[in-house]
Amino acid sequence: MAALGAGYESPVSPSTADSPQLLNPRGSSLRKVLILYTGGTIGMARGEDGSLGPIPGALRRRLQSVDELNQELFPQCFFDEFDPLLDSADMCPEDWCTMASCIERHYYDFDGFVVLHGTDTMAYTASALSFMLEQLSKPVILTGSQLPMEEPLTDARSNLLRAVIIAGRADLTEVCIFFGSKLFRGNRCKKMDANALTAFDSPNFPELAVVGTEVKIHHRLLCNPPKGRFRVHLMTVTEVIVVCVVPGFSDSFFDSVATAGNVKGVILLLYGCGNAPARKTSFLAACSKLVTAGIVVVACSQCIHGNVELEKYAVGRAFAECGVIPGHDMTAEATVTKLAYLLSKGLSPGECRKVMQDNLRGEMFSPAKTLDVSSSWTDLQSPCSP
Repeated sequence: MAALGAGYESPVSPSTADSPQLLNPRGSSLRKVLILYTGGTIGMARGEDGSLGPIPGALRRRLQSVDELNQELFPQCFFDEFDPLLDSADMCPEDWCTMASCIERHYYDFDGFVVLHGTDTMAYTASALSFMLEQLSKPVILTGSQLPMEEPLTDARSNLLRAVIIAGRADLTEVCIFFGSKLFRGNRCKKMDANALTAFDSPNFPELAVVGTEVKIHHRLLCNPPKGRFRVHLMTVTEVIVVCVVPGFSDSFFDSVATAGNVKGVILLLYGCGNAPARKTSFLAACSKLVTAGIVVVACSQCIHGNVELEKYAVGRAFAECGVIPGHDMTAEATVTKLAYLLSKGLSPGECRKVMQDNLRGEMFSPAKTLDVSSSWTDLQSPCSP
């Protein structure tokens, strides 16, 4: 069982500078990009014992010597960093709010944003930002690396340079992850490999762009530009837990969850398309008790690919009838952060259950609109709400 923000207190709340520093004075002044370094492998260096750790200011100095950034092809880049720098395993919702607030503060000063982040929780951060940054009309690109910038075979240099190029474009209006030559929708992405330089993938949705000798963007996959004014809604309600169902598991703890009053949402990682043990009637009774207690219960799949269809099997139908809602084809990362975002909006449990099944930022498809990933790019339509 995992919890989002529950019982976690960040020992030091990170801050950012009021005046980001210019990295490349010879870059094109026609476009300006803010690079926010939050921590992670990309800017780490090896200590005397051989272990990697962050060094404040080191990445900024390193980037000032990158010749490519001073070409006219690149936008002018300004640099800011967390103080203190954080390993991605230490990231929590409070830190997502710091990033969102930094983007809000500088939103009208820059054409795009690059967030440098550790890889382990990058998909969670990208999903969270996609919801908190409402009516986003500029690119926010998260990237990082599997090896530090100083390593000879690093992927850091190419990931960062390409992310900057993409962040300088005016035709992207969403939060994305760029990694290993591909651009993914942030709330569709997962870290799939702990060691490969192509660490990320988007299991149920195609990549938005591929960067080779040229940048190939699949425009029909992009979210439509917003019609409203940009605003930020911070994630303040994070009492959400994630439960991975395994054969023969004990469900007795659900009683304390239902009565404690300090849990607002439960994500169930079930089998296949949302299947659960039919003989374990106590599990269904426990879920019904959670829903009755005003807790939003969402069923996701342990499978990487596919869609949750509670109506497919009798046991799933029983869960749906007691108030459990399907997470459809959302990743666990998107489901957790979306639920926390909606709870932070002050919605009632019933309203949350309804809106959780709406497509807000291209994070999901309803069963009637499941994406055929084998379709040609030109046949695909934008999934985002206008």
